[in-house]
Amino acid sequence: MEIRNRIFEKYIDHTFSIPLRDSDRVLIKKGKIDVNKALIERFESTLKKTIYIPDILKCKESDCKNYILKIDGEYIDKGEIIAGKTSKGGLTITEVKSPIGGILDLSRVEHGYIDILGEEKESILESNFNGEVVEIDPVEGLVVKSNIVAVDGVVSSRIGGKIFGVLEVLGDGKTILKENVLEDNYRGKIVWVGPYLYNRVAIELFERGALAVLTYAMSYSDFRSMGLPVMILGGFGFVHCDNLFLDKLLSFKGKYLIFDNEENQIFILSDSTISNRDWIVNRYTGQRVISRATSTYGYIGKVLEHEEDTDFLIIDFDKKGTAVIHIGLVDFVDL
Repeated sequence: MEIRNRIFEKYIDHTFSIPLRDSDRVLIKKGKIDVNKALIERFESTLKKTIYIPDILKCKESDCKNYILKIDGEYIDKGEIIAGKTSKGGLTITEVKSPIGGILDLSRVEHGYIDILGEEKESILESNFNGEVVEIDPVEGLVVKSNIVAVDGVVSSRIGGKIFGVLEVLGDGKTILKENVLEDNYRGKIVWVGPYLYNRVAIELFERGALAVLTYAMSYSDFRSMGLPVMILGGFGFVHCDNLFLDKLLSFKGKYLIFDNEENQIFILSDSTISNRDWIVNRYTGQRVISRATSTYGYIGKVLEHEEDTDFLIIDFDKKGTAVIHIGLVDFVDL
């Protein structure tokens, strides 16, 4: 008997809250939510330029606020000094000058970023899911009951609490990408970068306004030094990310997502054809498993045979071939 791991777990009529910003105006009342229903009126300034202060001042992200010379929300002209740091000997000063005119936004300065904003624009967030508004609370946000799909993270950076946005996918979602393929603006997006996240790609995404980043794996040292809202769904290092997992995750592209750092989970606001199987696995033959053995780590396969008197399984990993693996080196999954 084994416990099954539900990688994508479906919840029916689950109650959750969509966080609200101070300037948001709720357009919907308590009651039924239909697809294409206007939920929130949001006023947001266009992003003109983002500056990553640690690269210029050679300081820690947490110390950036100590070097800021302007006030949040202040209009600055091109060439104005935004921040400055005096050398240890006091002989030189390193300055950060604005490359463009605009409104200074310091909401991300604790993560090392200064944003320069342009004109304010109105946008309407419409539902692409069915559900019910249970409560409208200034603290909890928009309390909603709907069907969702939950995915557990292996680890998250524990920054940002609950983040609400649209799931954006880089490229085909299956290829490891570098920063030269990125678009100019990812504001309001929670970005799936693919099977592996390079440190520079993460920095570029946040410079271009991304709310949070999802990946299957990345370097442990890069993750430890990130200081930004990142969640890893697979593990550290170059961990194999199976196509069965990717195909299911990528089917939710464009859906609203709650990135929950507190619970280390993502909650996808979507109906799904997922039919979760029982938690308990009694019969091993025919079950899907994900390998934790060194030679096949991360591959998902199907159990072909189990000898009753042994603890070994014969598993078909499709193109990877078959392997004999001890039952303690696999997780039974629901995919």
